[in-house]
Amino acid sequence: MTMILPQSINLKIKPSPASVQVLMPRVKPLNPTAASYYDLTNLGTLGGGISVAKDINDSAQIVGYSINDIGQKQAFVWNLKEGMQDIGTIGNDSSCAYSINDYGQVVGYSVSDCGQRRAFIWDKIKGIHCLDAKSNNLSEAYGINNSGQVVGFSVTNNGQRKAFIWDETKGIQNLSISDDIESSAYAINYSGQVVGYSVSSDLIVKTFIWNGDKDIQELPGFLGSDLNMSGQVIGFYSVPQHNNRAFLWNNTEEFQDLGTISNNANLQFFDSEAHSINDSGVIVGSSDKLINTEQEEFAQRAFIWDSVNKMQDLNDLIDPSSGWVLTEARSINSHGQIVGWGTKGQSCCAFLLTPIS
Repeated sequence: MTMILPQSINLKIKPSPASVQVLMPRVKPLNPTAASYYDLTNLGTLGGGISVAKDINDSAQIVGYSINDIGQKQAFVWNLKEGMQDIGTIGNDSSCAYSINDYGQVVGYSVSDCGQRRAFIWDKIKGIHCLDAKSNNLSEAYGINNSGQVVGFSVTNNGQRKAFIWDETKGIQNLSISDDIESSAYAINYSGQVVGYSVSSDLIVKTFIWNGDKDIQELPGFLGSDLNMSGQVIGFYSVPQHNNRAFLWNNTEEFQDLGTISNNANLQFFDSEAHSINDSGVIVGSSDKLINTEQEEFAQRAFIWDSVNKMQDLNDLIDPSSGWVLTEARSINSHGQIVGWGTKGQSCCAFLLTPIS
């Protein structure tokens, strides 16, 4: 049984250096604030009209998916030297990559011959293979750290969606979260802390922070999407008007509402969601923005947030003559480079933003 989350939450939902050549970073580390200007790189596509970037590592290797020239959804790896490369599928014509670590190991899902999504891990030497070859159950992998630990969700034999952690030695292990009827893990940091969400038997949505065998912390009413090395957690939570707001939690009893790009208290129906936080505490995500005051027209825009400048529209930090509209910022690395997707003309394409000032 797969639970439907309450309406107030709108989900949109061991290292092996020899596996792949590690590309050295091409930019200097950034201070813990947004840059004043970013250079934009169009990542292109695999032949179709769509590409979406999901993650970037500290060597500026990027993963996501793109539609190819025959209409298939394909996972890709991109780097500056070789461009966008199709990493293949497991037995079918569809795949998506969600995360990449600093050794070039990639995780995501691929559709198997039986039509089921299956969590995969890929590297340049071994190629693509299932995390759990013994099971045909639905599974997806969302995060991988530099120790090669992978997190995501898998559906058990009794139909429950359960958060898991995987490594080469122990295989897939479901995370034990009290009273949960559904759960999923979205990210894992270098020290093995895991963040995700769970749904309790009384249908309360909670962020969980799993600290190995030590303990599990829970934040009722919140959905966690990422955490950094310091244990700072970001995601979104529901507000009384049944909308979502991006939040930052600093491993204390308090959390910070990050607001929206428009930052207007009268816009209670606007959404914002935080997707990624780097080790400097800089956050990226998406927010509704008021683009026509008279008609109260709004649209989704990519944002960046830091403790000094607060939330800024990334469209204000790129060349205005580029023709791009950045709609979603999905990941930020330790150098302040950002990936996501936006539109240019009639195309929806993945982008890379590199700070230059």
